[in-house]
Amino acid sequence: MTMGSCYSIARFRSLSAIFIGFAAVIALITACDEHDPMLFESEPQLVVNPSGRVPLAAVIQFKTRLKVDATVTVTDGFNSWSSSFNQGGQAGDYSLPVLGMRPSREHQISLLVKTASGASHEQKFVYSTPKLPVSPLEFPQFTVKTAIPERMEPGITFLSVRRRALGRSHWLTEKQRKFATDWGLLMAIDARGEVVWYYESDVRTSGIDRLNNGNILMHRADSSTIEIDLLGNEVRQMYAEKRPFPPPNNPNAIAIRGLQTLHHQPHQMPNGDFLAFSANAYLVKDFPTSENDPDAPRADQMIMADTVVQLNPEGEIVWSWNSYDALDPYRIGYDTFWSYWWVRGYDQHMDWSHGNGLSYDETDDSVLVSLRNQSAILKIDHKSKEIKWILGRHDGWPERLQDKLLEPVGDLMWPGYQHNPRMTYKGTVILFDNRAHGGARPFEPRQPLDKGFSRGVEFAVDEKEMTVRQIWTSGDKQGPDACFSNAMSDAWRLPETDNHLIIYAFCLPLLEGVTQDEMDPTKRSAGDLPYGGRIEEYAGDDIVFRADFADPNDLIQWEVYGGFRSSGFY
Repeated sequence: MTMGSCYSIARFRSLSAIFIGFAAVIALITACDEHDPMLFESEPQLVVNPSGRVPLAAVIQFKTRLKVDATVTVTDGFNSWSSSFNQGGQAGDYSLPVLGMRPSREHQISLLVKTASGASHEQKFVYSTPKLPVSPLEFPQFTVKTAIPERMEPGITFLSVRRRALGRSHWLTEKQRKFATDWGLLMAIDARGEVVWYYESDVRTSGIDRLNNGNILMHRADSSTIEIDLLGNEVRQMYAEKRPFPPPNNPNAIAIRGLQTLHHQPHQMPNGDFLAFSANAYLVKDFPTSENDPDAPRADQMIMADTVVQLNPEGEIVWSWNSYDALDPYRIGYDTFWSYWWVRGYDQHMDWSHGNGLSYDETDDSVLVSLRNQSAILKIDHKSKEIKWILGRHDGWPERLQDKLLEPVGDLMWPGYQHNPRMTYKGTVILFDNRAHGGARPFEPRQPLDKGFSRGVEFAVDEKEMTVRQIWTSGDKQGPDACFSNAMSDAWRLPETDNHLIIYAFCLPLLEGVTQDEMDPTKRSAGDLPYGGRIEEYAGDDIVFRADFADPNDLIQWEVYGGFRSSGFY
């Protein structure tokens, strides 16, 4: 019997099996393989959740004696999709991922393999996926309020999700802190807001990036960087050698020599290297001791200042740029004195720069750097390490940097305490403008929390004229349904539709009398309040997708740190 006839009989008999029962299907497969002993060294098997961390994923594994191409087709009764794996038609071991399955559904999965001669073999599997976790402590509850798929950018939205107990970081109990730091979640949703993939992490996740090979790179709260494939398998781990934690249990983890931290948003460069932030400690003489009182006495203080590092795949630092050397360490912002680094192993260290976003511009070999507590985005020439320009307010900069400040053209609102700028495919700069404290700097009055709003915003920079224009924003004032997220979050200009994807990490309750000063013990603070994130996609000024995250009992905080739109899984 040829391979082709085996496939034909398999199809005929599988239809007959509707009448003669499941046992006949098993007999059919066995008989078919017995008549074609030359194809498989080991028969195809479906392995569900192979890493134990991706309940909606599976892998088909088999080993062939002949060169084959393979196609996997999946249907759940509502959706159908196929994926081809034509990697040169090599003989040997195959592991074909099955991705995109929805929870609580029976999925019919078909494997079709073809030899170079055109003979083929089909094998079918069934997988009933589990429900999403039902506990509101273990999985975020979210509501899709708008979804117009025909007007949306095609693809899947990947999100990095975190949880934490109510309360300010430095007041949490050890168990409350572990509730936040010993758990993380990556999830993917389709255009209708259905969950189609998720990854359960045992460490709090931060920024995520899709790599050229399709894998996901993520920073984690333990100053490590992990690369995983979409089956949840760990491919690579790097960590800061001098982090205030023991080395990872992974014997293959790569120590990045000399670094104290790895944090916020990783970014892959076109050559395969990675950009990352490492904050390192410095003792600064005669440093301010208050962001509220300009006449407060000064003292010698430890500060955390960010270095941008470029890492090759082997974990070696091949390039770096140090904000402490390039800028003025005495230029402070609100939140310089909060407890951000205290709870991360660096007690009483001031949060001076708070680097929180990196992007590489291959058109002119430069690096885009966001420093939150400086309320500034800088463009750095990769070759010379010189600052090309600074996008931000003009006050407080030393004389030597005055000629780097971009001049505003037209109506423009300077970003304040922004997050994750990146170069778009059109050469513009897009970022999430958190607008913490209303964009105020010490020692100006802070905007009351109940007047706050955040936005996505896009700028066009003319480097020859050293000017900047604001060309798109999701809103320049507090509207009736404003979302104020004073930390984290993300913004993208999407390449196929020119839509904008805006990810609000959380929406604070806009209550009177609540302070944004986490160190003020006399008032309720933003960290004391329940909240959840929001995802919006704009087609022009129209919202074509919106999903809101919230704890139904107002007991915990759900944060959608950031994410991205990908054209597909494969």
